[in-house]
Amino acid sequence: MLFVMQNQSTGINVKGYWPSVVASGAMLLATDALSIERTLGTYMLSACNVSKSQLAQFAYLQGSADLLLNFAKAYDAYAGELLNKHMFDTSLADNVTELRTMILSQDFVEICNNLTSLQRTSLTLKWGVDIQLYILTIDELRGRFIIPSILQVNSFVLALGYYC
Repeated sequence: MLFVMQNQSTGINVKGYWPSVVASGAMLLATDALSIERTLGTYMLSACNVSKSQLAQFAYLQGSADLLLNFAKAYDAYAGELLNKHMFDTSLADNVTELRTMILSQDFVEICNNLTSLQRTSLTLKWGVDIQLYILTIDELRGRFIIPSILQVNSFVLALGYYC
């Protein structure tokens, strides 16, 4: 009987909660890309010496993170609601977008080299703080809302199997 209950548990997760599982995975991969983007962006802002391959890598990471978050939003309605409310169209998202746009602009190196050391340090710190808050917000949405909604089903079904 316990084997049957475990089989039902798997069925519930796959059928009913699969969108949340997929969205959670996409959000995790997005934070991985954002972490690398954070490091590369920090280097680019502090060094003001950017190669075409670094720009390409930065744009690739940005695109990957954005695509993964939009995929999570489209694949799971609950994740989409959370991302819309807490990530997209927020001042934090606007700040990150503004800094990304500046880094990817054609005249970035010239603008960066015209900054004082203090201005460059301030901008680098702003980038690091904003992108880190962006990453942490995604992690918190996964940890506080998405993952518990998946695990709640396992706990319920396993408890049901225990009493049978």
